[in-house]
Amino acid sequence: MRQVEGYRLGVLGGSFNPVHNAHLAMAQAAMETFGLERVLFLPTGNPPHKREGLAGKGHRLRMVELATEGCPGFGVSDLEVEREGTTYTVDTLRILAERWPGASFWYIVGADALLELHTWREIDAVLALCGFIVCTRPGWQEEAVEDCARRLGERGAVIHPLHMPGLDISSTMIRQEPERAETLAPLAMWRYLQEHRLYNGSLSK
Repeated sequence: MRQVEGYRLGVLGGSFNPVHNAHLAMAQAAMETFGLERVLFLPTGNPPHKREGLAGKGHRLRMVELATEGCPGFGVSDLEVEREGTTYTVDTLRILAERWPGASFWYIVGADALLELHTWREIDAVLALCGFIVCTRPGWQEEAVEDCARRLGERGAVIHPLHMPGLDISSTMIRQEPERAETLAPLAMWRYLQEHRLYNGSLSK
């Protein structure tokens, strides 16, 4: 346990299937724009969604570790990877609040995730435990995102938009063409992906 009154901790959760340069750009922009002391990457273990074609949690954790290696202010947590059963954000936030008493938590999400926030387990508890930094792309469902943020704000949510230029990178692109990771993700991660033939017939462990 660390007593960290006033500490601003960013949390970037996701399947990271696999992690890529756009994830790193989101974390860096959030840290610089909103004065976060640290951004914690949280690969999911057994998420309630996105299970088809999901690489093993050990592989995804290791790829995030390699991708963030040497990046000041970035950290990686195995909290969700090590938990048994289905992992939910509300449970993770409660554990983080116990481990970092006095800290404020800022969950970093894309605009698409904001639109799905109402489906999260115990969403009102989530809104009470953290604020949100929402990365938006120019022209992408702007009205829907603004309306969603307004409605969540009425329920007590604290939401900060983070406008970023469109980065034409997605995990789907890498899964479909693993060799493209050489230009879409850090080199060390690409080498790991190639070594273990991930997304090319080997998704276990």
